[in-house]
Amino acid sequence: MSTFVTGRTLDEAGEPIDGTGFEVESGGLVADLLAGRTGPVTSHPTRPVWGAPLDGSEGTMRQVSIIGTGYSGPPEHYHVRSDEVFDVRRGSVTFTLDGDDRTVTAGERMTVDTGVRHTFRNEGPTRAVVVTTIHDPGRLRQVLPTLGGLAHDADRTPGHPLQRAVLADALDGNTVFTDGEGPVAELATGALAPMARIAGYRGAYAEYTRPAFWRRHVEQPDV
Repeated sequence: MSTFVTGRTLDEAGEPIDGTGFEVESGGLVADLLAGRTGPVTSHPTRPVWGAPLDGSEGTMRQVSIIGTGYSGPPEHYHVRSDEVFDVRRGSVTFTLDGDDRTVTAGERMTVDTGVRHTFRNEGPTRAVVVTTIHDPGRLRQVLPTLGGLAHDADRTPGHPLQRAVLADALDGNTVFTDGEGPVAELATGALAPMARIAGYRGAYAEYTRPAFWRRHVEQPDV
């Protein structure tokens, strides 16, 4: 079976950077999933993880994720109203749920209920392929592309305190990152977010939801 590489980060000249993408078997599982995507492939320029949206109902958000070996996962967080179902299609993913580890392999699912602190990582020898369904995603539809977009955008600084504050404020009421939990953190976010907006920071940027941005920054598969 033939293979091709896609998802590579593009340099300023629009040329793909070697070692930044993932291999796909023509006619295989990943190719079929990518052929059914409803938007562009997104990525993080320094982390081995890629994603693409899939069809979902009005109240759900679905996406396929390709998770490279050694990926250490997102910061620990929990959702107030959005439960998630992770359907592992290939490889294995280790989830940490309220401090306990559980490894889920191909053909298995992990459901993360609201209020459960969680993160995940790929400790296996191969890339993992996961289809995630998020129920009642709210602003996650806009904020998740923003997290990747900020990392690719040389004109913005994702780690700036004002940017972090307005991102946290955008997710208020649904997603809580545990390293910023507590009344002091909530007070700081509440105080900084209005200042951040005045300074031009946003919790979600429309440009990062548009295919044109990702075509400039990430090699798109021809499937």
